[in-house]
This record gives sequence, structure tokens and C-alpha cells, in this order.
Amino acid sequence: MTSASRPPSVKVANVGVPEFVPHPWARSGHLQTVAGRYLISPRRPLISSRIEIEVDGDDRLLAFDSVPENWRQGDPLALMVHGLGGSADSPYIVRIAARLWRKGVRVVRMNLRGAGLGFGLARGIYHAGRTEDLRAVARVVTAQSPGSPLALIGFSLGANLVLKLAAEAARQPLESFDCVLAANPPIDLLACCQAIQKPENWLYDRNFVHLLRSDIARLHARFPDLGPVRLPASLNLYQFDDLYTAPRNGFNGAADYYRKSSSANRIPEIESPGLVVHSVDDPFIPVEPFIKVSFPPRLALELIPGGGHLGYISHQRWLGDRRWLDSRFITWLSHRWSLNSASLRRVS
Repeated sequence: MTSASRPPSVKVANVGVPEFVPHPWARSGHLQTVAGRYLISPRRPLISSRIEIEVDGDDRLLAFDSVPENWRQGDPLALMVHGLGGSADSPYIVRIAARLWRKGVRVVRMNLRGAGLGFGLARGIYHAGRTEDLRAVARVVTAQSPGSPLALIGFSLGANLVLKLAAEAARQPLESFDCVLAANPPIDLLACCQAIQKPENWLYDRNFVHLLRSDIARLHARFPDLGPVRLPASLNLYQFDDLYTAPRNGFNGAADYYRKSSSANRIPEIESPGLVVHSVDDPFIPVEPFIKVSFPPRLALELIPGGGHLGYISHQRWLGDRRWLDSRFITWLSHRWSLNSASLRRVS
């Protein structure tokens, strides 16, 4: 992307980053989104142990902790957060976690409340603004790792969460918090919901609603005292949030939920360094809110012309991989933490 084509708010975080050029077979945002989700990548080995963290109302969160063999206190730590319908085992989470782990970073992959293998440990549900759960996990792992710099790394809905928590940390400090990385964050939830209602995005809307319906049906079957779920036979994502997500979490409807949970208005408060990567052709997270937000000097925004939603399947390999986003996050953290320095060569 040339400097002339960048909106004024875009900063380039590091030099030497290759331009993202979409693979010829996936030139559109829709194709990038589908390829990013379904293209199979080799499963990299990642040794993990379970951590359960108690939160409010007797709910528990489940996370997976991967500690490199030669890691010691003071070495870096990353907390990774998945998106809507994902889990700590989502391929994009595991791929990047494995690469960081091999570079000597302790990586904690959390399941948002009730997600993935954390199902059955919580009666509550996660949502786009529930940063207290991230804070609870961060508090536990940083207490075990005094002096270790902490990176918050989020994807899609999880990216909105890490940005919101980074903003909150300016007034409510988060122990050892060092930096934040966010990929395709829905920083304006109402704008995203409006975008997903467009005719060309009906399949995304239908799939998200189907997924959410299935999740809550299973949850209410697991906890019968929650009562029956009464929703119309046909509804869109906004209606689901208005009728279920918002009231279950104390919001006065979907509009109130979106307004209070979106990170757009909080981003200018972020004081920590970081990187936000978003694709201009993301099918259901519009680019306009990113242009309107005043990003603070230490938080770099990179708007990529192509890439879809968490796609970024590149024409050329970078660091041996066509997953451009994976390598972008790895190189940013390597630069930030000097992961290739002599002090960390023992785990390279």
C-alpha cells in the first residue's frame, strides 16, 4: 500500500514489512474470509496445561497455558482472545500461539465465558464488552509471572475486547501490561451489525445467528433453571442481541449494548503501544469507523486493501507462510520484545 493511498490516520509500525498482495485465487474480501477460515494449515505442536479461573456467580473460565521449556520469570507473556463462535482451539489462535511459544513466549489461550471446552463451567455468556473476564485471567497469569511483560492479542470480537481493556487500563492499571495487538476488531458494533444486514452478507448473518441459537440452546439444556429460550423462528443478528444478549447481560436493548461495548470511543484513551490490523474489504466490519477514530501515537493502525475477515492469504510467502497476518503479529512482537536477541536464543 503506497503512502498516497493510506488514509491520514494510518501509521506503519515497522519498516521491512512486505506489502500484502492477496493470493490470485482469493482476491475478494469474501474469498479471503472463506479461505482464511477453511484453508487447512499444518497443526504445529503446542504443549499446554489447563487453568481454571473463578469469576462472578460461581462461573469459571478455562484457559490453556503453554510455557516454553527454558522460559523464566521476566520473559514475555501473551494472552490470546478468540472471536465470536471461536475458542482457544481456533486455528488462527493455535497457529500464532505455537509460533510465539517456539520463540520463547509464554502463551495463554483463553476461552471466553462458556466457549469451547469451557462449556458447562459457566452459566453466563460472553459478549463484546465483557473485559472483566480478560482482566481476571490476566490477573492470575501475571501473578504467576512477576516482571513478565504482558501482550493482549485479540481477533475479531476478541480484538474489540483487548482494545477496550487496553483503554480501561489507562485508569485501572493492569499488572505488567505492555502492549496490545488486534486483528479485524468490530470497534463500532452497530455499524458492523448494519453491514451484516446487507443482502450480500445474508449468509454471514444467518450463520452467526444459527451458531448463537445452537449455543444458547445447549447452555439452557445444561442449566435448566435458566428457563426456556423464547425467540422468533426467524431473526437477524441485531434482533438476537436485542432479545437475548442485551437483556441477559443487563443492557437496555441491543443499541445500549453496542454503544457501551464498542471500543471506538475508547481507543483514544489507550496509552500502551500496539498494532491494529484491519482489512478495507472485510465483508462485515466496515472501514469507516477506523478512519473517524483518532488513534493515539503509540497505537499503530494498518489498513490493508485486501484480506477479508481474518483471511490475509498472501500471494507470496513471508517467513515461510502465506498467512500474512500471522507473520505480521510475530514480527511486531519480535521487534517489541527483541525475541531474536541473545537473551532469548536459548529457546529459538
